[in-house]
Amino acid sequence: EMLPRLARRAVAYVSERAAAARAGRPYFLYLPLTSPHTPILPTPEWKGRSGLGDYGDFVMQTDAVVGDVLAALAEHGIADNTLVIFTSDNGPERYAFERVRATGHRSAGGFRGLKRDLWEGGHRVPMVVRWPGRVPAGRVSDGLLSQVDLFATLAAATGAGIPPGSAEDSLDQLPLLEGKRGSARIEI
Repeated sequence: EMLPRLARRAVAYVSERAAAARAGRPYFLYLPLTSPHTPILPTPEWKGRSGLGDYGDFVMQTDAVVGDVLAALAEHGIADNTLVIFTSDNGPERYAFERVRATGHRSAGGFRGLKRDLWEGGHRVPMVVRWPGRVPAGRVSDGLLSQVDLFATLAAATGAGIPPGSAEDSLDQLPLLEGKRGSARIEI
């Protein structure tokens, strides 16, 4: 029941802060979902829906939770002024090989490797950014961005300063997200 609980709390948080957000007082919601990490436990209404076993069902349920939050933003009239970032922390776990054999589905795409590997499939993850009017819809970038860059990027997006001695490894990637330039990181 953790995913439904997180969804309810996130939607309630958006609802509680919607009036302030419409009045120009921003808020921050960090929603670290427990899925699709183990234990792989889709709720009964999601079991069997993906055709890819419990893991696929759990991923679909995760997508629905994100959809609930996006729907709450729209319902309260703040979707067009809200930056949403959706990403993961690592590539697939070892059981991904069985999924490839059974279904042909490769959760790391064309990349080799798994979580804890040096190969790109273990640490290169998707990142979806939605910010109407700032980040072009449908834009796809292969620019190198590290999750440590989110600190400096969000500071730039909000006009906040970074305290001296903080986030030394974080680079402002807002121009990359907005499609105004390539990555601030050096690609080798």
